Amino acid sequence: MKNFVTNENYKKYIIIEGKLPVLNVKAIEEESRKDGFFAVITNVKNMTSSEIVLQYKQLWRIEDAFGEVKGTFKTRPVFHWTNNRIIGHLVICFLCYFCQSLLTRELRKREERLTSKAIDKKIIKTRQLTVPMALSELSSVLAIPVNVGTKRIWVRTDIGENAQKLFKALNMKIPPKIIKIEQ
Repeated sequence: MKNFVTNENYKKYIIIEGKLPVLNVKAIEEESRKDGFFAVITNVKNMTSSEIVLQYKQLWRIEDAFGEVKGTFKTRPVFHWTNNRIIGHLVICFLCYFCQSLLTRELRKREERLTSKAIDKKIIKTRQLTVPMALSELSSVLAIPVNVGTKRIWVRTDIGENAQKLFKALNMKIPPKIIKIEQ
């Protein structure tokens, strides 16, 4: 019967008496005495323990920001062992997050709304345009070579409405359809 509990951490809370499982009340009471306690180990010497705990509890904001950046820009986990590489990686992530924050602010200032067929068909409700939505649309834009006689013309595919809104929020001109003509 104990095999039905696959999580090793939970098995200590069950006792098999005959064929029936019974809760191990003693183990549960022992564990409950530790409820609500955690420890933080740090080398910071110029803060009180209360300040350290308050700072630690803000860690979720940083983790959330990194998750947002790595999700939006589809970065993979990177492992570094030297201080310069760790610092470089953090600076790049911070710059990405900073740029995304600026883009978000500009889209909100302009009160840009997401454009989609699902909204037009009333499948989903109207909502704010977000940077990841606009970047997703922008990432599908391609440069395609077209051979015309002896010339090769590089033509870009259409830029979607949401991506165009991102360009406009940044006061950027939308790139021309014909990117380059090669002889």
